[in-house]
Amino acid sequence: MNNTNSRTFRTKLSEFFDIAAKKPVAIARGSDRFVLMNENEYLNLKDEVLSLQRNLISMLEVRSGKSETSANSEEFSEIFDNISAKIKKKHKVKKAAGE
Repeated sequence: MNNTNSRTFRTKLSEFFDIAAKKPVAIARGSDRFVLMNENEYLNLKDEVLSLQRNLISMLEVRSGKSETSANSEEFSEIFDNISAKIKKKHKVKKAAGE
């Protein structure tokens, strides 16, 4: 992710839009930070978060006994651990790529 301040952002607006088409740009304005990104990337992130929230709610319902599943508690724990590991791995890959 590229970083800039609000003054540089204003003077090089079209350049930052070109950059944001490929990867997010962080813009600092005083103590606030904003992110400029491609709309499709934003919508994909939003969908991914919604999907993860739904999965988490479902898993918590199963774990608390509010919902039934064909998996036993050991299988459920394994599924939960696998999903957690995938999320962590994806986050590490993005961090390593400099995003």
